[in-house]
Amino acid sequence: MLVKFKQRLHSRRSTAQKSAPVLSGIAFIPSEILGGEIFPLVVDEDKLWHRALLALASVCTQWRNIVHSTPFLWNQPIRINTLQLFSVGRFRRKRIAKKYFEALRMCLTRSAPLPVSICINSPTLIRDRKDFARAVDLISDAAARMEFLRVSSSLHMDDVGVCILRALERLPKGSLNALTEIDFLLLGTALHPTVSFSLMNAPRLRRVKLSAGPDPLNLISIPWLQLTQLTLAAPPLGCLAVLARCSNLVSAVLRYMYPSLPDNTASTIATLLRLTSLSLTISSALIQAVGNLDLPALTTLSFTYRRTGMIWPQLEVFRRLPLHNIQCLSFELNGEEVLNSATLCTLLRCTPSVTEFTLELILLHR
Repeated sequence: MLVKFKQRLHSRRSTAQKSAPVLSGIAFIPSEILGGEIFPLVVDEDKLWHRALLALASVCTQWRNIVHSTPFLWNQPIRINTLQLFSVGRFRRKRIAKKYFEALRMCLTRSAPLPVSICINSPTLIRDRKDFARAVDLISDAAARMEFLRVSSSLHMDDVGVCILRALERLPKGSLNALTEIDFLLLGTALHPTVSFSLMNAPRLRRVKLSAGPDPLNLISIPWLQLTQLTLAAPPLGCLAVLARCSNLVSAVLRYMYPSLPDNTASTIATLLRLTSLSLTISSALIQAVGNLDLPALTTLSFTYRRTGMIWPQLEVFRRLPLHNIQCLSFELNGEEVLNSATLCTLLRCTPSVTEFTLELILLHR
């Protein structure tokens, strides 16, 4: 009698344990709350967001259906890193590359129809044309929904980044209608002046970050007139030539990079009526080039000084800029002290409308 009682008690306890998930409170939470409020918190806190989604999908059938049918959860930046494909052995690489691109395609498919952001990092040469074809097909399929594109290439010419940009140029008209922002770091193109591509088929493009050789206008064709934000790393003449075409700019960041080209043309004079914010590398050549522009709406001016290869310009160089209307003035100084009290006071006298001043000193440890 006692044995039968213990068996019955054990059976009921087992049944209760199996039924516990069904009777728990989370089982009664609507799917809209789980997919729209709770699951996004898990994804946002995990850098490996795709693994977090797979973990949520493996809890139960209901959660799996919610994860697979909620595009918002899959609408995360798609990062294509060729280094992950080439850092393994030759025999393992083919199998890993296949799974890698299948996972990326799954993320793009399940995020539809929402806009997507794609980041391409190609620090290595392409070794397998099949991998290149997979990457191009992946970008081409998502081109109509691509809102942000970042391409960071190596010093090599035939890397995936430049090849994919050429593939984007061959897309049918209207394929890049959703593209609003690009970030191109194309170091290798500085050594190969024959490389060029066009993004004129992007009518909504407004924000551009570009570091692509000493002559950006000959390298890439962009609808400069429609841009509102620009970050450019180029020689002074290159920066001046680009700014002269961006008449609708609201903010600009100019960084002095690459050897200067010979000045065989007259200084470009243009008017940027809408430019209110400007950030410059402290360089005499760059400041003098920008001084050729008419900037009547400029109110925010920032300077960055990096010790390597730079000489602090004379005060007369700063006076080429429209300093009388500046309201926010800031300096970011890296390295040893170069701005003394006398120079600072003189600069402040040239900016009588300043209401906000920021001085940031960054000490570099050897």
